[in-house]
Amino acid sequence: MTLKTLASAATLLLTLSPLSIASAQSTTENVFLFETVDSYELKNAYWLKLTGIVRGEATPRIVEVRASVSDTYNQYLRACERMMLMAMSKPGQYYFELQLANYTNPPVTGCKLVRR
Repeated sequence: MTLKTLASAATLLLTLSPLSIASAQSTTENVFLFETVDSYELKNAYWLKLTGIVRGEATPRIVEVRASVSDTYNQYLRACERMMLMAMSKPGQYYFELQLANYTNPPVTGCKLVRR
């Protein structure tokens, strides 16, 4: 194997690796980074609806998630609600990141509040 062939193979591997990692991650969860949170609504005992501007998008996006699965999940979701409310009360100061499982009727798998 020549040095040129080895360098080409290494370049190809480095080029494909991030794509493979990204595609593997996208099958397990969806991540939404909200620049603004415009509304938050409990639709009923089982669904919550979040509306806001996702980073890189110009129009508001609506994300709906399961709201009631178990007592432990509900406590977890309430912590995320507090972060959403903080993002709403201080527009432009925080990003709100919402992570959802990537299947039908997705539950929240994570949330994060980040100062800009």
